[in-house]
Amino acid sequence: MCAALAGCGPDKTTEDGSTQESPSAVPGPSSAPEAAASPEPSARPAPSPPFVAADTASALPAMALPPRDDCAGQPGWAEFRARLAAAVATRDAQALADLSARDVTLDYGGGHGPASLRKQLSAPSGAAIWADLARIMPLGCAIDGQMATMPWFFAHLPETVDPGMTMLVTGSGVPLRARPSDTAPEVARLDWALVSLAPGFNPAARYAAVITGRPQRKGWVAMDSLRSLLARRILAEQTGDGWRIAAVIAGD
Repeated sequence: MCAALAGCGPDKTTEDGSTQESPSAVPGPSSAPEAAASPEPSARPAPSPPFVAADTASALPAMALPPRDDCAGQPGWAEFRARLAAAVATRDAQALADLSARDVTLDYGGGHGPASLRKQLSAPSGAAIWADLARIMPLGCAIDGQMATMPWFFAHLPETVDPGMTMLVTGSGVPLRARPSDTAPEVARLDWALVSLAPGFNPAARYAAVITGRPQRKGWVAMDSLRSLLARRILAEQTGDGWRIAAVIAGD
C-alpha cells in the first residue's frame, strides 16, 4: 500500500503499449495581436494569455488511460463494490465507515480510523468529499495482489510523468480549444489523454491552459473534464474479513 499512497503505482505503463491520440489536428492558437497605436479604446476582444511551454510537456507520452476494471474477478469484490457504491450514492457516512479498516488512512498528517472518516464525511465540508467519491466510482479499478486502487489510472502512470504538473482528460472526444471559451475553435479532440499544465494554472477558472504530448499541441480544456493525478483515491485491501477500505486520500 505504501507505493500507492506515495503516488507511484506498482504496475507502470510504458509508452510501448500506449494508445496514440488522433493525429488529426490543426495548428495551435496564434500569438497575441499587437496593441493598437491609437489611444482610443479598441473594439477587438482582448487577446488570450500567451503560452509558455512547460518543462514536462516533452516527456508526456502520446497515450490514453481510459478506465478499466481489473478488480471485477476478485473473490468478494462484487459485493464490496456494490456496498461501496450504495454508500457513496446515498452519502451514508456510517456505511462507508463500516466498510473501512480499523486503521484506514485519511491524510499524510496521521489522520486515520473509521470514526475520523465518519466525522469528515458528516461535516459541512464533507459534501465536497462525497462529490469526489462519486466521480471516482466510474473511473475503474486496478489490482495488485491483495490491494485495489480506484481510480484505475493511478496505478498505471508512466514513470516519466510529473504528477504535480499533469492532469488526465476524463472522457473521449473532449475539445482542446484555441481559447478559453465554449465557442472557440477546436485545436484537437482528446481521448483520456495526459496533459501538462501550462504556467499560471488557476483551479478556480472554467478552463485550464494545457500542453499535450507528442506531437505537442497547445490549447484550453474545460476544468470539469480534467482530473489531477494526485486527486483523491480509494485504496482497498483484501483481508481475512473480506475487502476493507485501506485509505481515502489525496496528494503525494
